[in-house]
Amino acid sequence: MGQVLIEIPQNVRRNFRVKSAEYGEQLLKELEENTDTINNPAVIPPRRNSLKEDLAAVIGIWKDRPETAEEIARQIRDRNNGKNV
Repeated sequence: MGQVLIEIPQNVRRNFRVKSAEYGEQLLKELEENTDTINNPAVIPPRRNSLKEDLAAVIGIWKDRPETAEEIARQIRDRNNGKNV
């Protein structure tokens, strides 16, 4: 089973279930074709990050470090606030 999430700026929540694999493939193809051709600033493509870099940043918190817990906490806060340390 897979999921496709479409966020719209209205207060609605609906779930749809596609039972046919063939129709699911057709639906995905049509969605991808339509979002690729739309040149609209209201459509935001999914975020593409490097999972390897993200994993290294998270794992780095728990490795043996010479810094104190307070220094590590300050660095985490700074990164969360958009400061590059």
